[in-house]
Amino acid sequence: MYSEEDPNKNAKETNQNPLPSSSDTNKTESPDPKTKKQEPKYNSPWKGNIPVDHLRTLLVTPEQMKDTQKSDLFWLDNLKLGVSVRPRFESRENPDFNKKTDDYSSFVGQNTQLWFLFDPSPYYAIKVTFQDSRLWGGSQTPQNAGNWTYGLSTGAGTTLTPTTSNNTNIRNNTDIREAYIVFKKTDKLPVSVLVGRQVFAFGDLKIVGPLNWLHTGFAFDGVRFVHDSQWFRSHVFGTILSNQYDAPYGLTTSNGRSKGSIDQAYFFGAYNTIKFGEEAHLDLYAFGVSKKWIPNPNPTDFDDRLKQRDDLLTTGFRFTNRTNNNLLPAGKIWDWTIESAWQSGMTGDRVKADWDILDQKAANGKNIYTEKVQYDTRFLSLDTGIKVNDWIRLGLGYTYASGDPNRSDSKVGTWQSLFPQIAGSFPNWNTMNGQSLIAGFENIKSYSIRANLKTEYGMFVFAIYDTQKANLQDAWYKVSGVPNTGASTENYSNDKFSYENSRLGRRLFYQYDFTWIYNYTDSVSIWMGLSLVKAKEAIGNERTNPFASDPDKRYTFDDTSKFFYLMVSASL
Repeated sequence: MYSEEDPNKNAKETNQNPLPSSSDTNKTESPDPKTKKQEPKYNSPWKGNIPVDHLRTLLVTPEQMKDTQKSDLFWLDNLKLGVSVRPRFESRENPDFNKKTDDYSSFVGQNTQLWFLFDPSPYYAIKVTFQDSRLWGGSQTPQNAGNWTYGLSTGAGTTLTPTTSNNTNIRNNTDIREAYIVFKKTDKLPVSVLVGRQVFAFGDLKIVGPLNWLHTGFAFDGVRFVHDSQWFRSHVFGTILSNQYDAPYGLTTSNGRSKGSIDQAYFFGAYNTIKFGEEAHLDLYAFGVSKKWIPNPNPTDFDDRLKQRDDLLTTGFRFTNRTNNNLLPAGKIWDWTIESAWQSGMTGDRVKADWDILDQKAANGKNIYTEKVQYDTRFLSLDTGIKVNDWIRLGLGYTYASGDPNRSDSKVGTWQSLFPQIAGSFPNWNTMNGQSLIAGFENIKSYSIRANLKTEYGMFVFAIYDTQKANLQDAWYKVSGVPNTGASTENYSNDKFSYENSRLGRRLFYQYDFTWIYNYTDSVSIWMGLSLVKAKEAIGNERTNPFASDPDKRYTFDDTSKFFYLMVSASL
């Protein structure tokens, strides 16, 4: 039985499509494209709030970083254009504490970056950073021999010598520092994924960081998975450090032993943060560096083993109450950070077995009993400070990186810096073992005190470092991790009754640092630093060795070294 009411009444009242009338039942209509529902235009949420993870290549003050993140300048729809220019003058005097060497140097280096951050979709984004690193006056070459006229030539490219294998590769000053795709965490993807060339920055940058203080800096080619929630953050990554193999059609590599570099090498790991609210964060990490072992081209005791690998595993933790992007939460005055790490693995090398005191050899002169060389190192960093008021912070620091008492046995006891980390992170501008960059983290025991003063005329940092050897028999190491062999007292094989062991010194030097950092505008800062380094007995005993075989190495000690820099950092 049908109702006498209009059958389309309820549909009209509820704004639904009415039921078709009998006269419409035989009609078919295609949908009008003009009435099709349009997706709302995507507006990047990064406008005015760029995540700091996409600005890791910039060496700027905290104030500049915030301004760069929040600036709406150069946003073209969902495309952000950024520019950074950073020239720096540096001078060094007597870095080897040897009065008979003329080793004063000064130069101006410059880092220039042009970067694009394109965020067109809730599902992905793209970041590309072009970088030019150069030495003022270092790219100009004479037009021909004997001509004083110089042309502004980059000198870049490849010089080929026909009919010979002597090809000289000259690196271009301009390169791509970053180029990666971000697949964002969405309902389609449970984590964010970054694919391409990218920069890593973990913790206080003591283990892995972008090394922005260098004019070239660091970047890694690989894949990174990122998860971030209220209580947990995780970065898991895998990268290729060195590829020895060429690809077809002119895509070649500059690496490999045949080209004077290392063979295949990889860097991988995980950095995880457990968040205990504003009170503290606990970082747990594990990093691996795996590379083909590089054999001695003229082996003596042991065979060439081309398939051996050098595998270094670094595990550690960092515990801190600087939980607000490495800053103290509002209202707190005391900050502290504890970081410790251990290294294990195999170097890929073999040496005579420690227990073979008879040094037994085969007929070919090689040792019968050998054993693999293992990594066994330690690292510890302690840092604390208190804000006396809003403009004064007083701090203490301690850094320990193990040394090796016997570098000829089957244990590597010297801490292995994965990558040189020579300049520390804000907010306190902790420059590791001093801003003179005269010592790395290997075989170091360093005590420091500092005072940070924030005024209307900029931030002033005063610091004093007492830098000692962790192990007296080991060497004094550069920031690159290379030992300054012969520049301090050491004993390679720990010959206990030798003359060298009787003269071992512990303290390398005292260092006095002064730093001034001034925010000229929101986008421009001026930096100046001065270091005075006074060498002590570990260096002095070697420089005054009366029994040195080379007379020019006797009584050469000059205990004072100086370092100065002046830098301008502009970022838009």
